[in-house]
Amino acid sequence: MTAAYDEVYKCVHCGFCLPTCPTYLATGVEGMSPRGRLYLIRAVLEGRARPTKDLLEYLDACVYCLRCETACPSGVKYGAVYEQFFKEHRKELQSITYSRYLPLFNALNTGPGLALARVGGSLVKELGALVAGRDVRMYVGKEFKAKGERVGRVALFVAPDCVAWRYKGKMVEAAIRVLTWNGYDVVVPRFRCCGAPYRHSGQFEKSEELAKYNKAVVGQLGRIDYVVVANSGGCQAELMRYFDNVVDVFQLLAKNGVRERLGPVKLRLALQHSCHLMNVAKAHTHIVALLSKVPELKVVPLPSADVCCGGGALYPMRHRDIANKILEVKRREVFEIKPDGILVESPACLQQLSKLGVPVYTPIEILDLSYKNANNLKYLDLEIG
Repeated sequence: MTAAYDEVYKCVHCGFCLPTCPTYLATGVEGMSPRGRLYLIRAVLEGRARPTKDLLEYLDACVYCLRCETACPSGVKYGAVYEQFFKEHRKELQSITYSRYLPLFNALNTGPGLALARVGGSLVKELGALVAGRDVRMYVGKEFKAKGERVGRVALFVAPDCVAWRYKGKMVEAAIRVLTWNGYDVVVPRFRCCGAPYRHSGQFEKSEELAKYNKAVVGQLGRIDYVVVANSGGCQAELMRYFDNVVDVFQLLAKNGVRERLGPVKLRLALQHSCHLMNVAKAHTHIVALLSKVPELKVVPLPSADVCCGGGALYPMRHRDIANKILEVKRREVFEIKPDGILVESPACLQQLSKLGVPVYTPIEILDLSYKNANNLKYLDLEIG
């Protein structure tokens, strides 16, 4: 038995994970909870149950948000157990729902697929918000010089071969402006996908291939202080598996303090946390703290801000009914708060919460807007090194 399975026996079935699990909250079914899934895995390991389709459906319905790990008083590493079980029963688990969508997903994340993604976005609601922005390729392969006193050199993670990143040009440009204004030389290498979507869907060899490629890219850059991710908890969590210096842009700014001047942003925004930014990277508090410095900006966390929105791992397509139930909770909370928009910390949240019909913003775009509104001299100028 692998070391990962030792975690199964740490679960004392206390139930602290239940109110943090989006699928349990949506269904009320014990098998849809972390402790229920651990019980099923343990039953298979001990030979008391077989990994039948009926049993695996409970496991396949996990969003893999890992909120249960931060809630567990016993420190059970649920993610390690789930991943090990997935590796050992890959074909069976993939056959539940993934097999219907993996060919489309894999085709989409190719050159021709990304070129046609905008057409697909007009037809598929789950894809629309991801492909509505500006192409990132104009920034890739360039280095942008720091403004003022230089404090470091960073590699900004951008993956132009990934549908989650290809059309995030506005967000990438905002990150470059904010980082250079705060004294960082910013390299935008030719990264590929972080590998998370492939690993979460059981394509483990592909995720390892991407990790190897991205490590080689950084190895060729010379001195790099940090690999910086702009508001994508899933990417950051995956990159942390093979880089030891990965930070969210807000984490980085928290180290040296944000440079002034910040201008007013007259918005009242409802906040939804990124699961992996909160549960793995532990970076979400930096975002809230830094945005509190922006004049006239009001950030109001959703009552369920720390519970997954149901947007990750192709979930809205694989489990539409459960994803919609999860989303309805967010819809009611947004209706009660009546914000000017929703603040999200990850592309997966963006594509899910965009369905609510309220403007959606990322933290880096708000900070960029604040700098713009302060009329900082030369803030908008980007100098290529």
